[in-house]
Amino acid sequence: MTNSNGLCSDIEVDKHEKIRSLVSKDDIKAGLKKLGLKSGDTVGVHSSLSSFGCVEGGADAVIDALTETVGEQGNIVMSTHSANLSEDKRTPEMIAMGVSWLCKILPYDPDTTPVRTGRVPETFRKRRGVIRGSDPSNSIAALGPKASELSEGWHKVLESNAYVLLIGVGLEVCTAMHLAEKRVQFPDHILKKITPPKWFREKFPDDGWESDFGPYPDFAKLTKPCLESGIMKTVKVGDATLKLVELKKLIELYVKYLEKDPDLFYHTS
Repeated sequence: MTNSNGLCSDIEVDKHEKIRSLVSKDDIKAGLKKLGLKSGDTVGVHSSLSSFGCVEGGADAVIDALTETVGEQGNIVMSTHSANLSEDKRTPEMIAMGVSWLCKILPYDPDTTPVRTGRVPETFRKRRGVIRGSDPSNSIAALGPKASELSEGWHKVLESNAYVLLIGVGLEVCTAMHLAEKRVQFPDHILKKITPPKWFREKFPDDGWESDFGPYPDFAKLTKPCLESGIMKTVKVGDATLKLVELKKLIELYVKYLEKDPDLFYHTS
């Protein structure tokens, strides 16, 4: 049985509970090797520790597997979106205009502010040598020779010919896919839905508030095209499916699909 951190538990498994896989660091390394990840690579990681089943060593084992795979010349990046958010009550007018959530950003310290992106990045940010970015709500943290540069944002990760590794999660959590949106001219009917009015932007500026306005893009819709085009590789490790894709090719493919049929990703009805 596993606890909430994905660690092995000595508690006896109930006879009706599904027996979960037991995964070691070496199992994860073998999976990463099958995907083609190698020494010197730069990889942005999104993960669900519990998706493996039972991980010997927990989050640290996952991080060790990554660092040993890319080596001292490689770089690892993770989203470390802050948990320093205080949800604010939305007015009926905000709800009607499409504001799904509104939060005040509280004081941020890259060294101490916990993350809301899972056990692995929370453990990763505390590792010696890891540099966490300055964004108060949507920071990323990096480890490796280019850590300082990469921690500035996903645009820097894209410039470094990086991979994206999804561990037990899908493209729906791949923050870097937002980079494609800057390359596309959306039709008016979508812009109208995703652009907050001027009064809202003035009252709730990005440097003090975080909100979700309008329909959020359904990144997962690009999974099938990624697999069919061969730019995404998958492997099973324990109960988790690991997916590896070159970030540059992912963005290029997403741009292509956004230009062709943006309504596929932005539900505007």
